Amino acid sequence: MEEHHRKKGRFGLYAQSLLYLAVTVWSAVGAGQSPAAGEALAYLAPAGFGLIAWYSGYAALKRYRGGAWFVAGNVLLALAVLMLSVLYEGYRTANPNTMLGAGVVAAVATLAALPLFWRGHQRHRRWWRAVHGFAEFEPAAAISPEPAAPAANAPPLLYPPHSNWRLLWLMLFSATLYAPFLMYRIASDIAVLAGSRLNPRRCAWQMLIPLYNFNVFYRVAGQAGRLAQAGGMAVKLSPAALALMLAAATLANFAIPQFLFLLSCLLASIPWLVLNAWMNRLRTAQPAQWRAPPDRYTWRQRSVFLAGAPLIVLGLLGSKTEFAYFVAPALAAQQQVAGPGADYFLTIPDSQWRVVERGTLYPDTDIELVNRTSGEWVVVRISPSQQQSLDGFVDQRQALVAANWNDYEMQETRRFADGSDNIPMSLARYSYKGPLTSRDSPLLVATVLTPERVFEVVSHAGNLANASAAQLVESFRLAAGGNES
Repeated sequence: MEEHHRKKGRFGLYAQSLLYLAVTVWSAVGAGQSPAAGEALAYLAPAGFGLIAWYSGYAALKRYRGGAWFVAGNVLLALAVLMLSVLYEGYRTANPNTMLGAGVVAAVATLAALPLFWRGHQRHRRWWRAVHGFAEFEPAAAISPEPAAPAANAPPLLYPPHSNWRLLWLMLFSATLYAPFLMYRIASDIAVLAGSRLNPRRCAWQMLIPLYNFNVFYRVAGQAGRLAQAGGMAVKLSPAALALMLAAATLANFAIPQFLFLLSCLLASIPWLVLNAWMNRLRTAQPAQWRAPPDRYTWRQRSVFLAGAPLIVLGLLGSKTEFAYFVAPALAAQQQVAGPGADYFLTIPDSQWRVVERGTLYPDTDIELVNRTSGEWVVVRISPSQQQSLDGFVDQRQALVAANWNDYEMQETRRFADGSDNIPMSLARYSYKGPLTSRDSPLLVATVLTPERVFEVVSHAGNLANASAAQLVESFRLAAGGNES
């Protein structure tokens, strides 16, 4: 009967993992079609649900016995993830009430989930100890009041050698954030082998200090190199060369596009891999006791994979717009671009603009243009006029803006479209005036109404000195028989 309940518990965890995986896919599709699809934070929900699906499936594989406590904690964490996505939407639309409410609910759900996970873990621990024949409580007499002093001739206690492939996966999945922990392991072993006063904890947290971390890496690599040379081991690269490689890889992060961030992590990992190879040779050069089983990841290292996989997916999804920009063909200044139907054209103001694939920023667009340098974008939508007036379309757009911005300013001008005496055109500029900053402000909308269709040119016009989205919007021209109208 007990084995039957165990199997049911495993199947329940598998079902829960598949459920959250389905929610992950659903939320990722929704995020990809949202107005903020180009921003990494728009994928908070799929990343969070993906993490829950990941560790739920891992718990099923490991026959975790957290029971209803574990399931209830997952539900509360899922609620917290949902509220975080609502909080981001409130931040994007500069709605302080939505941000406050969603933040409070997310915090309460997270705090309530922690004791549930703790109770579930205690339940699993009792089951594990019973299965492996351990007593629930160790007798007091078996616990020695003082730790035994190590023997004088005992082999040194070191961290086990880690193959470079295993270390590379840790560095990639953590976006090189595993480096301080690796520094702690290396500095600890150097202190034991060299008998130095090197402080591993200090070296670890100093790796988080920009610029100074290169000096810490250089000093530790220098001690490792001297130990290797004293043991008759050849060292092909100098510690200074490794430190310079690490500095160059760090600086390259500012030049490498976001969708190639794994490449930047790989470059930053190379100096660490070389230093790890030195340490592996030092560790295996003499008898030693290992602090952990060799050729295996510890549970802390496994947690890097659990937390890093959703972050990698989040980073790749968030770089969709940047990737679309780089694969798009370059445009020249004063070049004219048109939509698929060639019903209109726009004149490119400078060479920083590119036409990206439709649907990259918004669904149901006719053409999309992005300026990566200034962060501006322009999209054109075409819809049937349905005998509506220009006032009706402008009012509809203003209602959408008012639904997202509780305090804004609108400036509008009316005229006939260039080259035409009877086609009305509205040019409206919406600026957010609330206490929070909206990244979509200012919003520039040009609306051109023809008897059959309405053309709406929507853009985020930046406030930078090199902003040119307004020029691109104002360059909109209708085409009739190949001539300007």
